[in-house]
Amino acid sequence: MFQSEQEHLIQMINQIALNNISAGDESAVADIVAGHVKKFWSRRMKGQLFDCLAAGGEQLHPAAKLAGEKLRAQVS
Repeated sequence: MFQSEQEHLIQMINQIALNNISAGDESAVADIVAGHVKKFWSRRMKGQLFDCLAAGGEQLHPAAKLAGEKLRAQVS
C-alpha cells in the first residue's frame, strides 16, 4: 500500500502519542510528543506536520494535535 510521506509522519506522531498515553492527561502527553518531535524531527518533517495542522489536523490523535500546535506556537 502506497503511503505519502505526510501520511507516514501522521502515523508516526500518532504512535508516539499512543506510546506515551500513560504519562497523564492530554497536555502531559502532548509535552512529551512535542519534545520528541522537536528533538528528532527535521525542519521539513515539522513543516509537514504544520501543513497538516493548517488543513485541520483531523487525522491527528488529540495529544499529537496539541503537540503540533504547541510547536507551531514556538516557531511563530
